[in-house]
Amino acid sequence: MVRNTLNTLMGLKLQYIMLILLMISFSAPLWADVRATTDRTVVGIDETITLNIQSKNGSGSPDLDVLKKDFQIMGQSQSQNYSFINGHASSTKTWTITLLPRSTGELTIPAIKVGNEQTKPIPLVIQKQSTTPALDGKEFFLKLHLSTEDSIYVQQQILLTVQLYHRIRLANATLTDLELNNAVIEKLGNDSNYTKVIGKNRYNVIERQYAIYPQQSGTLTIPSLTFSGNKEIGQSFSLFSRPGRQLISRTEPVTINVKPIPSSYTGQYWLPAESVVLESEILEDTSNIKAGEAITRHIIIRATNLLGSQLPAISMASNSDYKTYPDKEKLNNQLLNGKVIGSRKDTIAIIPLHPGQFTLPEIKVSWWNTITNKQETAILPARTLNALPNPDMQTQPAPKPPTPALVTKPQPVQPVANSTKSDNSMPERTENTIEKIITEEPHFTKNLWFWVSTCLLVLWQITLILWLSARKKQTAPAVATAPVQKDSHEPYLQRVYAACQKNNPTATQEALVHWAKIYFNQPLLAGLSDIIEQTDDQALIRAITGLEASKYSSHKQNWEGKELEKALQNFIAQQNKRNNDGDGQVLVELNP
Repeated sequence: MVRNTLNTLMGLKLQYIMLILLMISFSAPLWADVRATTDRTVVGIDETITLNIQSKNGSGSPDLDVLKKDFQIMGQSQSQNYSFINGHASSTKTWTITLLPRSTGELTIPAIKVGNEQTKPIPLVIQKQSTTPALDGKEFFLKLHLSTEDSIYVQQQILLTVQLYHRIRLANATLTDLELNNAVIEKLGNDSNYTKVIGKNRYNVIERQYAIYPQQSGTLTIPSLTFSGNKEIGQSFSLFSRPGRQLISRTEPVTINVKPIPSSYTGQYWLPAESVVLESEILEDTSNIKAGEAITRHIIIRATNLLGSQLPAISMASNSDYKTYPDKEKLNNQLLNGKVIGSRKDTIAIIPLHPGQFTLPEIKVSWWNTITNKQETAILPARTLNALPNPDMQTQPAPKPPTPALVTKPQPVQPVANSTKSDNSMPERTENTIEKIITEEPHFTKNLWFWVSTCLLVLWQITLILWLSARKKQTAPAVATAPVQKDSHEPYLQRVYAACQKNNPTATQEALVHWAKIYFNQPLLAGLSDIIEQTDDQALIRAITGLEASKYSSHKQNWEGKELEKALQNFIAQQNKRNNDGDGQVLVELNP
């Protein structure tokens, strides 16, 4: 019996011991282990490396900052697995990091700390990229081309072309933006696509172009540009594809020497270009210019390899022969045969003050020829015009010699031009100066006409001053007098219709301005833009805008007057209906 009791006690002790050992096995700290592996140890400079970091039963995350010195982290992900084998529980965390080497040669993935553990260093060999990727049959590669690799002058244009060649389908494709300090960058148009055969391979090419304008002398470095994407992998029995392995391609950095403005340059402002030309046009018929009536002159400066925002403003000063009023400028950039053509168009209204000849002065613009490395001058010759007598105005004093044109220095170079409207954008009629010699007579009756004329002149000047003051007030639309009776403006209206039927834009504009002066009771109305401000009829505004646009087109003969004639007829009909309904006044905005 004693022996049985001892056996029972020994059995119980053994069970307790087994239970304690089992509890110890679950409660004891689980072992920790960290290791790092890569998919390859010899790669090219434009190839990515996949780094896997595994941590068993550990805590914390890997410190990846130690990688940023020699590698660019392109992406990372994390996963975790749990297992329970033979009563033993464990977990494994895996971090997958995609790395792109920053330089060639022997590099090392350093020890990476994960919690209280760390990985072992991994040595790598980074090879240079192929100098003939297409001939080597590569599936894709990135190519960079500069218009010049020699020294350039400050603010001189560099044309940068980036080309991506690929003969596989790509997904998630991206190209890093070009960023530079102390330089203006202008992306030119949209990316172009075409195909090119190199050796036995046909490549699809995506091309992007930039215009670069260094803003200071010294060294300019074009940084490395990086393309990244995934190779599309088709799936069996499916219309869809999925992204495959990641693809990387980079360009080499390029350094360019930027020279300062030559000490021999004597121009008022700096314009480095391949060519600069000056052009001028007058919209009205120069054989029918009348004193006191405005004519519109366009002065265009056009330069090869400069932006429109880099070109100077050209203005003309008023003198005793005429008064000038600048209008809004127009900037434009075009890419033609691989070259940027920048242009600036300045519009100037000119009002002759008296009948007879008047001269528009010569205009000169100095610039630097980047091909010959010499200073040159673009010249717009002087032009003499003749103003016919105008029975609606009095004669002006004798003329004085003309004042030269003014060329204004442009603002600092900007890729997106900001156009501002001049305070004197709308031409105004000049005051008629009446010069009269009065012979004094002893009797009051002899001076009666003098006093009457003087009073009328004073009253006329007061009226003009009040009217000009009202024009300067840019307030809400004011109530103006109703249009004149039909029979007073009808002859002028018929002239507009006749010019429209002949499809003559010049004659139509002249007739339309004369009609509008009478219809809107605005004797100082000078151009098509003034007419547009008098109405809110959208059809009429579109028709007038089309007429004005035809003046700038090289195909003026293609303009058709049907749209304007119809819009004007509808406008008149609507105004007559309003008047018949008792609306005796028309709301018009006062000209600023």
